[in-house]
Amino acid sequence: MNIESLIRPHIQELEAYEPPDWEALALRAQVPPGQLIRLDANENLYGPSPRVIEALGRFDGYQYYPDYRSLIPAIARYAHVAPEQVVLGNGGDELIDLVVRLFVEPGDGVIICPPAFSMYAVSTRAHRGKVIPVPRHPDFSLDADAIESLVQNPPAEASPRLLFITSPGNPDGRAIPLETVQRLLELPVAVVVDEAYVEFGGQSAVSLLPAYPNLIILRTLSKWAGMAGLRLGYALASPQVIDALARVRSPFNVNMAAVIAAQAALEDAAYAQHVISCIIAERERLESALAGLPGVYPVPSQSNFVLCRFTDHSGPEIAERLAARGILVRTFSDPMLADAVRITVGRPEQNDALLTALREILNIEPSLPRASLEPSAASTAALTSLGGQTQSRQARITRQTRETEVTVALDLDGRGRYEIDTGLGFLDHLLAQLAAHGLFDLTVQARGDLEIDEHHTVEDVAIVLGQALDQALGDRRGITRMGHAYAPLDEALAHVAIDLSGRPYAVINAQFSLARIGTLSSDLVIHFLETLAFHGRLTLHARLLSGRNDHHKAEALFKALGRALDAATRLDPRRQGIPSTKGVL
Repeated sequence: MNIESLIRPHIQELEAYEPPDWEALALRAQVPPGQLIRLDANENLYGPSPRVIEALGRFDGYQYYPDYRSLIPAIARYAHVAPEQVVLGNGGDELIDLVVRLFVEPGDGVIICPPAFSMYAVSTRAHRGKVIPVPRHPDFSLDADAIESLVQNPPAEASPRLLFITSPGNPDGRAIPLETVQRLLELPVAVVVDEAYVEFGGQSAVSLLPAYPNLIILRTLSKWAGMAGLRLGYALASPQVIDALARVRSPFNVNMAAVIAAQAALEDAAYAQHVISCIIAERERLESALAGLPGVYPVPSQSNFVLCRFTDHSGPEIAERLAARGILVRTFSDPMLADAVRITVGRPEQNDALLTALREILNIEPSLPRASLEPSAASTAALTSLGGQTQSRQARITRQTRETEVTVALDLDGRGRYEIDTGLGFLDHLLAQLAAHGLFDLTVQARGDLEIDEHHTVEDVAIVLGQALDQALGDRRGITRMGHAYAPLDEALAHVAIDLSGRPYAVINAQFSLARIGTLSSDLVIHFLETLAFHGRLTLHARLLSGRNDHHKAEALFKALGRALDAATRLDPRRQGIPSTKGVL
């Protein structure tokens, strides 16, 4: 019996999705699979909130079928809709498939605007619909005139019932103006607006839901919440459409781990917003750096990736040479994108590795030479042999954005020497206290858009200092790991406890009486500490126990932080490995 003869012919014409072979790619690059820099799938490389990991570990009901009833109202509150306007899906892919099943009979037309996410066409063909392409303009804007003409004068072979658009778009990252979305909603078709990346930029179409029952919005927790591996998406639409989608979806289509993780992610809004801010800042830095390379043209993005064109190389050629260095980016079979690669915005060190590799491939000298930090005598004496290898605990990092340029040099085994110039006198003072009490040598040079305000400068100094601390600690082998300290300053008393756990988390209990302390906004003192904890990959608990003078309170916090860091970063000869029962920090 030939079993293939029983399979529907149109299914045999579909191409199966094959994920990359990570082990083969790692073997080719001669790195362990875990060291590949995966910038090819638009994932959130910061990962989920630590509260997500904790919640997954605490939950003890995995033996039961999932219960979604508490998650749907939480998502409704997040999306500013009513609970009856929400349906859950096993990732955005399942929701795309459900929408096609709901609206498309065999032979009906589905309008897709290439270049576009491949699953729109895959689901359409799987349900025997007809893909009707309306290509976008060269600048990636929608051809709204052509879409209107097609719906008003449908081809004889396939009358359009459904339209897929994406905002911000993939693979270009450009948002669709809300006026254009509204114009298309006037057409007699169901309009799906895929907002997988809306947290990173653009304007949501949620405000149009009350007026347009033909609008369906797709969202996901894969991108902003860092939960791509847990597969959870949701659709927003009229109650009538949501009820119909619920009738065609499978029972228990979302697993309980995804439900628990989503609830924890939604509860930790501060972490999510901080990660989104970091990704946007890195996106702007990456776009600026790419634009500075000759023959390289990034498309301005409002998403968590950057589409980049090359004048003298094809996209596959660039991707191939990056893959040989262990860096993965996305290429496309569409001739319109033959000269392009799509680059996920990674963590700062991953983006730096990408830029360094591109300069090598394009034979460009580094625009920012990394001068080595001369070790002090104390640093040389403090170099400790761990596991037969000498560990140098120094770092020098430069970060450039459109608003700032920051360079930090750090020697953890110094003497408390410092040279600080951020353009903000009180921030310089706080960083000097940090270095002096932490007994590490610290150089900070920063230039920013202080004529606007100090926010970008303060945040970027914290980002780079955190990155330098993380880099100087290396794999954190042999460190004491935890430390705490009290610091009094006249009437003020601060306590700081830290864990160099590799898990970024910050709890800052500090209140200031005035809006500003010298040249610095009081709120930015707290923001600096939170940002430092995130990029230094450490858990930080800081609290003010008493105090009246805001200057004293802020200074006491930084003194206590310095002393806690001194304790936690010390090398303990009794600790020959990584101070974790998991074997990794």
